[in-house]
Amino acid sequence: MNYGRSKMEMDKLAMDFHRHGELELVIVRSPWFYGPHQPPRQKLFFEMVRDGKAPIVGNGEKMRSMSYTGNLAEGLLLAASSPLAAGQLYWMADERPYTMNEIVDTIERLMEPEFDQGCVHRRPWLPGWVSEAALVADAALQSAVHYHQKVDVLSEMNKTIARGIRKAKEELGYAPATSIEEGMRKSLTEIFKKSQKHG
Repeated sequence: MNYGRSKMEMDKLAMDFHRHGELELVIVRSPWFYGPHQPPRQKLFFEMVRDGKAPIVGNGEKMRSMSYTGNLAEGLLLAASSPLAAGQLYWMADERPYTMNEIVDTIERLMEPEFDQGCVHRRPWLPGWVSEAALVADAALQSAVHYHQKVDVLSEMNKTIARGIRKAKEELGYAPATSIEEGMRKSLTEIFKKSQKHG
């Protein structure tokens, strides 16, 4: 669809500059990232988990790559400084992907004792066809040159969106040390400790 196609076209255009010697570059792709300096939408996701409104499509066992911002920053620095990286494309994520169940479980486990955020421990379970319906809606919106992030995200929630990081590890020495537990702790700290200071 148009959203993904626009990214692909940008990659091709950038690589054309590189191939013609006009610009040395490396392409780094990041999945869903979290941690310090995360986008504001992460707060909404945490609040949905806390309030029992974060939907799980299907059985919640589809895999998702995620990238802690510190891991991603390390990967970007390695890509920028390694001579091997020129003209290459790297997927920069955590050491392993996670299921949606694991992501939500981790957030709930940290929120209550460490951040005084009472979780209702409820999840709306939606059948897989909900994501397929969202995919149809997403296609219609994008064909009309509109992008709706929530519809796009819902359309992906019954799918595995994960890749390995072997290339980045072998060629750049990428070693993402922060796991989801510690990364989410820092992510929650940025949002809820900050909120408590201003509350």
